Amino acid sequence: MKIAITGLTGFLGHYVAKKIFGRDVHIQALIRDSSNVLHLEDYQKKITFHKGDLTNKENLKQFVQGADVVIHMAYERQGATFHEAANRDIKRFVEANLLGSIELLDASKQAGIKQFIFISSCAVYGRIFPNIKLDELHPLIPDSNYGAYKASVEAFCHAYYLSKSFDTTIFRPVGIYGINPHLAHSAWYNIIKDIKHGCNVEVSEGGKIVNVEDVVQAIDLAIGNKEAAGKIYNLVDFYVDNMSVARIAKEICASQSNLSGTPRQPVNTIDNTQSKSLGVRYAGDDGLKRYVQELINRI
Repeated sequence: MKIAITGLTGFLGHYVAKKIFGRDVHIQALIRDSSNVLHLEDYQKKITFHKGDLTNKENLKQFVQGADVVIHMAYERQGATFHEAANRDIKRFVEANLLGSIELLDASKQAGIKQFIFISSCAVYGRIFPNIKLDELHPLIPDSNYGAYKASVEAFCHAYYLSKSFDTTIFRPVGIYGINPHLAHSAWYNIIKDIKHGCNVEVSEGGKIVNVEDVVQAIDLAIGNKEAAGKIYNLVDFYVDNMSVARIAKEICASQSNLSGTPRQPVNTIDNTQSKSLGVRYAGDDGLKRYVQELINRI
């Protein structure tokens, strides 16, 4: 099987590579000239690199040629966060991400691929209706440019699927945590580092989380799976406030840090029944604790 992947050099891509190379596959990866591929050295015999981006039609044509499956994870950003990038240069943002994704869908159709897997986001929901279950059928009214982009690409995925161009599968993860190849970019890095060093820490906020291994597990379960055709899956484990993470770190380190702040409670719950029916087994509290322990060991 040949799988064409965008975003393979990113945080999520790093874990996808490790997972799917357990299969008998060859990877076609679309990368920028500036992409760092050092973390893929162990797999390079199974990878064909195509340099370019989503805005170049010829690059896309060569990239998807001969592929059975396309996994689209790439996101061009000019900023520290996904949302910040979407607010800086809206014209460039739309050209590189939205129009680029549509061009990728079209190139995939022309190449005769069988399945297109798109990594979307729960940011597509935006406005939440309290009287409607927050599952995959909840109305999409994004409250950010980033969410609007993801929802737009989802709509085009549906159009290609319903016109029988190829099967599509869409995943909507919440905040993904895991050890980042760039360690300082790992979730809660600064909080955990300060606690390990005995500093007093003030924490606030929180969010819905999912372990990166669980996202990769979902992608792996969907590859070549006809039961996943035309489906959307929320990928969410549970809500955690940052104070809880800080307490886990303090206990593991036996730290003398003083923790202050008011834990924030979730305002809604995203349903994950569909992803569990796909076969996803979430890491839960134990997975979070293992992550904090590993991050402490690496700092």
